[in-house]
Amino acid sequence: MAFCSLPSLSITVWLLLFADRLLHCYCIPQNYSWMFSFGDSLTDTGNLLASGCTSFPSISRYPYGMTYFRRPTGRCSDGRLIVDFIAEEFGLPMLPPYLAHRGNFQQGLNFAVAGATALDAAFFHEIGIGHVLWTNHSLSAQLSWFEELKPLLCNTTKECDDYFGKALFLVGEIGGNDYNYAFLWERIWRRFKLMYRRL
Repeated sequence: MAFCSLPSLSITVWLLLFADRLLHCYCIPQNYSWMFSFGDSLTDTGNLLASGCTSFPSISRYPYGMTYFRRPTGRCSDGRLIVDFIAEEFGLPMLPPYLAHRGNFQQGLNFAVAGATALDAAFFHEIGIGHVLWTNHSLSAQLSWFEELKPLLCNTTKECDDYFGKALFLVGEIGGNDYNYAFLWERIWRRFKLMYRRL
């Protein structure tokens, strides 16, 4: 089951159509040394799979990954994601997922998690639909991981200014799942009520 909303789909299509023009614009410096990505399934390079999520394990099997990698990678795609194309355009390697980086983060990391929400998981538990979440790794969790990583990258303000001054930060589409989970729960609840009435 794919979580896709029309507004996020239209934004993605727009980005795909204009990404090439944007990347070749002379006003954008093309000398990034590092890249960091945050978001959901549109930019996750394997964090959901590395987290041990069992509610959506199909990304660990074909057809996921078959057209480019020739194996499943944890991406919600049969090939590359836009984050992979952006990294390639700037001469950077594809970003490893934060939860499986094994110390390899010299040119950046991907913090995005498929199914992630903009709101914290606690909100969904408070309103009674926390059980439909694929993951509790919301945007704030991803930002916390980044904060934990920062001391390994730089220590002083000057070091951090120099390091992050050469970094590209990509905050992918995030927030669509906040709506998708609510709509999914509403559909399930309506079906349950129909089944209950028939009993």
